[in-house]
Amino acid sequence: MMTRFTLILSLCLLSAHAFAGDVQAAFEALKNTKVNYSPDGAVCEQLARLKVRETYPENAYDITGDIEYDLGALTIGELDVVVIEKSSQKVVLVEEVKCWKSFDGAKDKAVGQMTRFMWNLTKFPEKIRFTSYDGTKLTAANFSSSFPFIFVSQAGGVRHGFDQELDFTLQETEHLRMQLLKCQDLGPCPKPE
Repeated sequence: MMTRFTLILSLCLLSAHAFAGDVQAAFEALKNTKVNYSPDGAVCEQLARLKVRETYPENAYDITGDIEYDLGALTIGELDVVVIEKSSQKVVLVEEVKCWKSFDGAKDKAVGQMTRFMWNLTKFPEKIRFTSYDGTKLTAANFSSSFPFIFVSQAGGVRHGFDQELDFTLQETEHLRMQLLKCQDLGPCPKPE
């Protein structure tokens, strides 16, 4: 099992990926995803999933996200990026992605979300339910082995306590988001399902 340090180091070393900081290349990679890019964080979450794919190949891992969890009533929280080993169906990585103006506020929010999730998972494993938009089925048993919980931000976040950062500034992620929304609105890009 990879330690948290080894995982963070390997993800950092892979930061020079195919569209490192290239908004147009990122647009090309995301334009056919049928994702609703209206929420501010949607672009950053998709960029984080693309980056994770470099470490976790498609033949061995499923990468999903936007996994809501509850205890039978209202949604308690959401997991932004979840990596599942196909052979064992165990979660091997969870990422909380925050692209905010305030790195400190974003990190505090991410830590709070992780704490809330881990508390509910540990305290109520028989009650916790997961819902995904892509049909991924999860239970507490999928989270039974230890897994790293990584915090990801836009460029510049590592020096503010994030484990990893994307190759784009906040302004670049917003520009990319606007490009994708415009493309979906005008028709060349598929609209969200």
